Amino acid sequence: MKKLSLDNFMRLRKLVYRSARPLDFTKWKYLFENGSCEDFLSVLSSYQNEDGGFGYNIECNNWNPNSSPYTVCVALDYLDTVGDCVSGTKDKMVMDIIKYLVSGAYLTENGWVGMQGIPTNNDFSHLPWFHYDPKKATEADIGVTKRLSDFILKYADKNSDIYQNGMDLKEKYMTRGQTLLNGFPDYDPTSFDPATFDPATWAVWQPLPVHFVGSPESERYPALKKVVDINLDMIVDTLRNTNEFQIMPEEELNAFEKSFPHPDGKRWCSTEQAIGNYYWGPHGIISNMDILRKFDRLDFQLPVHS
Repeated sequence: MKKLSLDNFMRLRKLVYRSARPLDFTKWKYLFENGSCEDFLSVLSSYQNEDGGFGYNIECNNWNPNSSPYTVCVALDYLDTVGDCVSGTKDKMVMDIIKYLVSGAYLTENGWVGMQGIPTNNDFSHLPWFHYDPKKATEADIGVTKRLSDFILKYADKNSDIYQNGMDLKEKYMTRGQTLLNGFPDYDPTSFDPATFDPATWAVWQPLPVHFVGSPESERYPALKKVVDINLDMIVDTLRNTNEFQIMPEEELNAFEKSFPHPDGKRWCSTEQAIGNYYWGPHGIISNMDILRKFDRLDFQLPVHS
């Protein structure tokens, strides 16, 4: 069983300190260095709009400042970081998210639309998978809908209409496998079986088995322990070999543009996307470190002090 050493942690710490945006930096501090929950939540709340939703580049490759159901789900992933932390900032964010969901924005009869159902995405820098598709604007994204329904059932007033709506949608999709997993919408584990994980062939756009399992306490863990262990060893090796973040070379950018031609003849790889991709570097380090923490793959004790 491979574990990450303290020396590697300290080297990665320097990368995060130099390169992370405040949202990810304060998350790192909270998770690994006994940092302030309130500092992290304060930064997260800066991405929340007056309508209660979240926007801007909370998702590094979508610079739309307007709220959407998918970007609310991204915010919920960050909010999960602090668990049961007692905070007035957290309480206000939660109430405002409920307000956004009550508004019915991007809510169809069958649930909330996904990341390609937002027309204003096209007005701001974004990558192809955020480009507006009129057909997607009429369809519920099951993963997004299930994620938001669970949030509603946890925090909304049980006597409210939105709570009943959440109950109905949760029941509607109870037997459907799709889920929003590690930022991947409508991930369906029946289509991409985690048990078949092979690092050499697993597509980069598929969530990893360890994301599907979540923690050693998961009921899914015993059946998938073998592939999860392979996955965790791979993450340790990846972090050991993570060095300075680089802007994507011009030839790779051109190859990307060729593979995903813009419908309006523009380039996807704008300056904003170069910044967004750079932000993904420390974001990935923190996400992987958190996974290793949960599965006891750190060869030292947390929190680490300077």
